[in-house]
Amino acid sequence: MKTIGHLMKRTSLYILTALVAAPAIAQDSAYYQAAVEEAARIAKGYDLSGYVEFIGQNSGAEGQTLQKVYAAFTQGAGVEIRYTGTADTTAIIQSRIQAGNPPDVGELQLGIAAEYAHQGLTLDLTELMGESLSRNFNEQLLETTIFDGKVFGLYQGMNPFMVWYNPETYTGPKDPTDWKELADWTIAEAEKGNAVWCAAQGAGAASGFPGAQIIDNIFLKTYGPELYEQWGSGELPWTSDEVKGAFEEFGRVVATDTHLLGGNVGAISTSIATGYNGLISEPAACQVSLWGAWVPGLLGENARPGENIAFYRVPAVNSAFYGYELFQAATSIGLTDRPETKAFLEFMASTPAQTYLASLNRWPVANKNVPSDAYSSSVLQSISESYVSAGDVQFAVGPNALLSGGGTSAYYRAVVEYMRSPGKLDAILADVQAAVE
Repeated sequence: MKTIGHLMKRTSLYILTALVAAPAIAQDSAYYQAAVEEAARIAKGYDLSGYVEFIGQNSGAEGQTLQKVYAAFTQGAGVEIRYTGTADTTAIIQSRIQAGNPPDVGELQLGIAAEYAHQGLTLDLTELMGESLSRNFNEQLLETTIFDGKVFGLYQGMNPFMVWYNPETYTGPKDPTDWKELADWTIAEAEKGNAVWCAAQGAGAASGFPGAQIIDNIFLKTYGPELYEQWGSGELPWTSDEVKGAFEEFGRVVATDTHLLGGNVGAISTSIATGYNGLISEPAACQVSLWGAWVPGLLGENARPGENIAFYRVPAVNSAFYGYELFQAATSIGLTDRPETKAFLEFMASTPAQTYLASLNRWPVANKNVPSDAYSSSVLQSISESYVSAGDVQFAVGPNALLSGGGTSAYYRAVVEYMRSPGKLDAILADVQAAVE
């Protein structure tokens, strides 16, 4: 894998884990017991005691969900997991490393985790787990966490991107694989006076990030994974024809006043928390949205998966790249060489642990062997079958995964500025290029 640069700071944390939360599964469930047994099996290979300190990104209800899974490790292995969930993982972990007192495990965005791997600060998970990694995870997903031939990080969850629609009101092409079908239908509907897209951008300082993720998808599905990674790592300039073309296609199909609910100005000022409700409102205010696996969670209890909310994979501009997908996920890395750290990471990667996590119904998990029926949500079941366990999906990383905090902010601002003033695109992209240099 090419050298990975910095990754964007996590924004709007709650969105990434709000997907169709179901009532908690009791801890005496078969899935929980299987996770306990797996922890006990792993523990037999180590001399364990004490605790593992884990600083992760999920707090609140999502953090509590993870702690239910980690309780199975404690019961089976006899090691306490001291978990702290915070949105400030990057700063906290960096300061702890600088002070010579790192946590045992840290959860970070991919590019930041890769930087620690470059510095030789992370455990070699290839040596630790060997072939079990390839048995448990999609090959392309593993490749995103490889440096110098060694896997440095694990994914517990992963959120892909898709086109969301309401089967009760949608009039567009059925499961299209060609972006042109979606674009032509959008334009035809606009000529009838129907704005079909919901694409709210309002997220405070992170306003513009949903549009950035749409542009990422368009770029990947047009130019493929190699150029996509080169763009994210800084090898392909923001002023290139390819980047400009992805912005322009976003503007041509989505960010046009007659195509977009509320027009561009309305979308910019509409909160992401409520800006996708038009998909299932009565009457429907929009028909499609290209965004992440968390959309049903934002729609709340009025969403009826499979009835008034469903999805299909993002169509491709270039058919050769239909099978490539980007995703939103954080990576867990080992920062100490303690046996407790190693045992816990083995547990986190295991099929029983991730199956129990899936049964708690918060988000799609990364282990490809987790059965889809472990989820009680039909949406999560479909996502698992369509992305995680599907044999034709290849994952790619680019700006959505690889930008630094400053670069991320510049990208989001560029989306908002472009939606306001599309005629200034050259200057807007030059400003982003200056910000990332």
